[in-house]
Amino acid sequence: MVAPISGRINLKDQRAIVTGAARGIGQATALALAREGANVAACDIIEAGETVKGIEKAGRRALGLRYDAVDIAQILDLVKTVVETWGGIDILINNAAILGDSKKAFQEITAEEWDLLFAVNVRGTFFMTKAVWPHMERQGYGKIVCLGSIAGRIGGVLANPHYCASKGGIHALVKWAAKKGVGFGIYVNGIAPGPIVTPMIKNEPYKDEMVPLGRMGQPEDIAEVVIFLASQASNFITGNIIDVNGGMLMV
Repeated sequence: MVAPISGRINLKDQRAIVTGAARGIGQATALALAREGANVAACDIIEAGETVKGIEKAGRRALGLRYDAVDIAQILDLVKTVVETWGGIDILINNAAILGDSKKAFQEITAEEWDLLFAVNVRGTFFMTKAVWPHMERQGYGKIVCLGSIAGRIGGVLANPHYCASKGGIHALVKWAAKKGVGFGIYVNGIAPGPIVTPMIKNEPYKDEMVPLGRMGQPEDIAEVVIFLASQASNFITGNIIDVNGGMLMV
């Protein structure tokens, strides 16, 4: 495969899946994709009705699909529904994740807590990627973006060990999948956000002054980078983890 030269962002009629789309980064990403012309399946374990309304308000087609990231059968059903409805999948945004109790001493973390976090964050990302892969391979094109974290880069800011390890696992999975995808026109990249103001961290003691650029990140700060990676503007980028953290990590 010879990669096409990068072009302008234009997602008109692209078919996208966004996991964890009911709120936070996932919701902002789904709405940004719709703004740029994509039809979006907003998928979450909770109701994503507000996201669906926003997609439709942007004049695009929407699917609101409930699923549990630890249930492989539900992942397969979700992908089947999208393909049967729209004929294929062009974009996958793997965003669904849980944080766990960051205030808990690491000696107190149970095997069940560790396994659940990895099941959602890493296994869920892998099996969603696996489910869309044959459809992207068949059409010779696909853009996959996985949400990692600064925690997977530096061992956490306030996050717990299993969250850090799971996000590091996602970063490694991105690189493996990107190598697998180059022969099929499938691009796989990741984003490692710093602290972002979402419901996930509402009880965490993050402060604006922790960030060199002077404020906490907002979901839109991540969504706009997702749009770049999901579009033709990034046709010479694959296997990368893009740091979006307000200057907390500079490499």
